[in-house]
Amino acid sequence: MSVEKLRLVQNLLEKRRIRHKEHRFVVEGPHLVEEASDLIDFVIYSEELPILKKLREKGLECLKISRQQFAKLSEVETPQGILAVVKEKTFELKDVIGNNRPLIVFCVELQDPGNLGTIIRTADAVAATGVILSKGTVDLYNAKVIRSSMGSIFHLPIVQADDVKEPIQYFKQRKIKIIATEVGAGKDYFTVDLKAPALVLVGNEGAGLPKDVIELADEVVKIPMPGRAESLNAAISAAVLLYEALRQRTSLPSPSLPAGRQVRWRGGTTSEAEHVEAESSGG
Repeated sequence: MSVEKLRLVQNLLEKRRIRHKEHRFVVEGPHLVEEASDLIDFVIYSEELPILKKLREKGLECLKISRQQFAKLSEVETPQGILAVVKEKTFELKDVIGNNRPLIVFCVELQDPGNLGTIIRTADAVAATGVILSKGTVDLYNAKVIRSSMGSIFHLPIVQADDVKEPIQYFKQRKIKIIATEVGAGKDYFTVDLKAPALVLVGNEGAGLPKDVIELADEVVKIPMPGRAESLNAAISAAVLLYEALRQRTSLPSPSLPAGRQVRWRGGTTSEAEHVEAESSGG
């Protein structure tokens, strides 16, 4: 087993700079290794797992180390005995448009790796056409992002953008509606037409979206919070909008709210009865 390869794996796991320089990253566990199989450079394992047969049939280099050596490399409490060094695949903005009714997520300075991985997984689940990451967003190839994506990182195009405004203008020119969320916005998310091509902006966990980015949006919406919570997790907020887009695009029934109650929004107070004409007549 080459000491250089072990050192490379360690550096790829620990240093974003090395991942960017090498255009490679590490995935761990049989599921993620299988998801990445078309992009694998080489494999390191400590257990003779069933997936190794398939990997060897592909002609991939599979290098065995001891359990103790693997445990030192592994970033999980219970190592699964296999990891792979994977080649980065790059995409351009045009790749996330996908079809004649794109649904895109644009993460702007998102910091939490678990949030990013969950957003990518959710985008994959609703058949979104792609994800964009702004400069200042957590590294796409951070091990926690990869694990929380559960392999979805390999299922849809993900673009890393140096700028925020330029991509937004690119999509606006192509008649893709830009959707932003903001506390106190005048519209609820489910009142906006998401059947048309759309891009959903997701902001930083603490600061939200920058004001100048919100101003570029075609629609600014809020997510109702009639309870006492002050905010929602960024990944949850993204999921709410993505599943609303899916609901509208698959003609599922509209959401409804109980008639006649007052709801406390963070940006003020409004009546739920405004949204429930059908239920109002039923008392």
